[in-house]
Amino acid sequence: MIRKSIGGLIFALALAAHPVMAADQIKLYQVASGTLTLDKSALTAGVDIGKMFTVPVAMYIIDHPRGLVVYDTGVSAEAIGENCAGYLGKGLCDSVSPKETRDDIIDRQLQKFGYKPDDVKYVILSHLHYDHAGNMSLFPKATHIVQRDELKFGWWPDKFYNVAYVLKDIEKTRDYKFMELTGDFDLFGDGSLVLLDTKGHTIGHQSLKVRLPKTGTVILTGDAIYTTENENGVAPGLTISLKDSFASVDRLKRIRDAENGQLWFSHDPAQYATHAHDKAYE
Repeated sequence: MIRKSIGGLIFALALAAHPVMAADQIKLYQVASGTLTLDKSALTAGVDIGKMFTVPVAMYIIDHPRGLVVYDTGVSAEAIGENCAGYLGKGLCDSVSPKETRDDIIDRQLQKFGYKPDDVKYVILSHLHYDHAGNMSLFPKATHIVQRDELKFGWWPDKFYNVAYVLKDIEKTRDYKFMELTGDFDLFGDGSLVLLDTKGHTIGHQSLKVRLPKTGTVILTGDAIYTTENENGVAPGLTISLKDSFASVDRLKRIRDAENGQLWFSHDPAQYATHAHDKAYE
């Protein structure tokens, strides 16, 4: 009897200490930092060359009981309108034609749902390209989570692949707090937010698996999968390693199937249009 009581007490204490039940309170918001208009073959290699394609720039806000999280920060507010060429560079600006308003920027998106930048505990960056890390400097109090190889590459990218890295995006964050990863990582230790190593698009790309109490598993692919076409086997047009890109696509699909989940892409206009953007997924 005493042994059973002690065992029950230990189990109760473990439940109290372990954040398993926190997953029942997670909320996920999908928003966008405006749009890009680019040659579609940048997303689908060898397909629709020369066809101009307008895509959303998805970002995510995750309200977790152990801290507010942002996944990707969009195109910089300093690149809006006439400032685009001066900030991104004329070549990049002309090739992607970003369109966004000040209300599209991640700080205003947070405000829309009752949050502010200083509330954010973690900023997870899928990678450091201009359309995913553009406003990371708006979060000086947060811990920024990046794969270590990606952080190094962002500061000093190889010349053949440096067009999408804008040093202005990260140079203000030199003294920020970074969590540098070298693979997968369970952020809260409860399986609710798991960073997934999905290198290929860049040397240190990472996706994010989110387990929601009602919606189930949602995998935010970042640029590991641009669109449904990439999911179905069309090679991505911009990748540092095609071999790693295909391996990451396969990995994400296996995880999705094992957990009966969903893949959410960063730049698929058709999928984005089917999602809610003014309320939380729970």
